[in-house]
Amino acid sequence: MIDSFKLLILYFSLFMISSYAVLIYADNTPPPTTPIQKSPADEFKHWLEQQKQNQNQNLAANRRRPVSYNDYGSEDDIVSPPITYEQSQQIMLNSAPQGRVPTQDEIIAFNQMLNKNMPLTPQQVVRLRQQIDLAQRAASILPAIPPKPVSTTLMINLAPGTTPPAVRLAQGYVSSLVFVDSTGAPWPIASFDIGNPKALNLQWDGKSNILLLQAISPYSNGDIVVRLVGLPTPITLELVTGQRIVDYRVDIHVSGIGPNTKEIPMGTPLPSSANQLLFSVLDGIAPPGSKTLQVIGGEAQAWLLGERLYVRTRLTLLSPGWRGKIASPDGMIAYELPKTSSILVSRYGEPVELKIEGF
Repeated sequence: MIDSFKLLILYFSLFMISSYAVLIYADNTPPPTTPIQKSPADEFKHWLEQQKQNQNQNLAANRRRPVSYNDYGSEDDIVSPPITYEQSQQIMLNSAPQGRVPTQDEIIAFNQMLNKNMPLTPQQVVRLRQQIDLAQRAASILPAIPPKPVSTTLMINLAPGTTPPAVRLAQGYVSSLVFVDSTGAPWPIASFDIGNPKALNLQWDGKSNILLLQAISPYSNGDIVVRLVGLPTPITLELVTGQRIVDYRVDIHVSGIGPNTKEIPMGTPLPSSANQLLFSVLDGIAPPGSKTLQVIGGEAQAWLLGERLYVRTRLTLLSPGWRGKIASPDGMIAYELPKTSSILVSRYGEPVELKIEGF
């Protein structure tokens, strides 16, 4: 009976202890809370922030790991950084077939062969090439000042006893001889002969009125004889080199009417021997002692020398009547007129008046 009573007390004590533990756990448990409802705008903002965090994490992970072909789809899609010169050399060495390991004697023989055939270091090779470049640059400098290039006009006098005109050539420069008649029309070349062919390089297409000359040696003299189509008298020109001036283009005017003349000039086709100033005017050189005038109304140049007016233009003069006229192959015309303050020219078939001022 006493044992049963003790057992009953033990059961009651265990029951009270367990009930007290349940109450303590219940008191420490936070009360249930109801979820807070978010608006659609807040949910979208939270989604954007989450996406940004994921993107930053992916970028950081990509920086840490090496790039593979699977990231871009194929090997051709990858833009790899350029390799260094030493890396490219090592790649080519690795691509060679693997052979046996060289012996120590073979390595020594190979190094001796390198020292014998290529004793210079890379830096010494670069310095050597720099010295060669300096020497080549110095060799390209002419010993004297280069000749001055000019374009001139020559009047050919076919009378006996006259001195043939000279054409100035220079080594390394091509000079063109252009043959025209008294109207400026091209006069074709029939044949030619060179006095010193070893000192001159000549080009001709076989049908035109232009000869291309180039001196081979820096100092040489000679001549050339040219025959024009339909002209019975040959033309002789003296060729000189080593001058301070080189003729880039020489317009050679021959007295007479060539086979390509389209207009028959009236009056004196060429200036007389006493009026050679027109050739200088045709080249754009003012006559000595003349006064430069101003031309208004068209493209022209004018000079006054005494009572004579010299006009250089591409326009056709209509009035007043000219005393002398000469034309170049490029269409430039030089006129000699009496002193006047107004001239009438033709521009594209329309008469235009040019005013001359500055007398």
